[in-house]
Amino acid sequence: MVWENSKKGKPIIDKSNPIPLYYQLINLIHEKIKSGELKPGDALPTEHEFRKIYGLSQTTIRKAISELIHENIVEAHRPKGVFVCQPKIEEYSNGFLTSFTEEFRQSGYQPRSRILCFETVPLYGHIAEELKMSPGERAHYIYRLRYLNDDPVSINYDYISSTFVPNLQYEDFAETGKEQSLYYILREVYKIKLVRAVETVTAVLLSKEEAALLNTAAGTPVISRKRLAFDESNHPILSEKTLIRYVYKTTLVGK
Repeated sequence: MVWENSKKGKPIIDKSNPIPLYYQLINLIHEKIKSGELKPGDALPTEHEFRKIYGLSQTTIRKAISELIHENIVEAHRPKGVFVCQPKIEEYSNGFLTSFTEEFRQSGYQPRSRILCFETVPLYGHIAEELKMSPGERAHYIYRLRYLNDDPVSINYDYISSTFVPNLQYEDFAETGKEQSLYYILREVYKIKLVRAVETVTAVLLSKEEAALLNTAAGTPVISRKRLAFDESNHPILSEKTLIRYVYKTTLVGK
């Protein structure tokens, strides 16, 4: 990768140009990504190298990099440096209740799941209330890391009512294929079809443990999607929290 400050005799970062210098640097990096000179995973020059090549101040460089991080164009991995992000993965919500596995298999990805913990635990507090269970009643807890094409993209914390699914077990699940899907297992093995869900979406910061699982830095902002799913008899079956490192899109239609 060649970084230089002149092209056909003209400066690439032009201090006489009324466009702010930090924005010129942003545009330069965008152009290099668009042209393929910079590829996902490639490192950007260090602050010292940017100052030496373009004569920019530390403040200008940091402002440009900060904007690019905010746009999810690059990501910082201290102390290694700043790298071009992988292409954005998008989950498209069209109003239908689908599983992670179904959604992304239809989009051409290869989803995979790794169960980090499977336990049957007593429930208390708001999750017990959501699932309409008495304090101390037991539910199945599944803690999973989800992958797309071997890239870790989300973490699931699932609580499943043992009132309606008393025999759910770790051995029901596979790491790949349809059998990795909780929705599929509930429907095909236990004859429980989830037909409706209420979702709440917020922004949260990853803990050190969560960030390590998703190969990013602690404190990275991600989407937290809380979902309460119901069966055909309107019984709450699943309380699910998903930490999402990809783009989550929703389509809204006017009345």
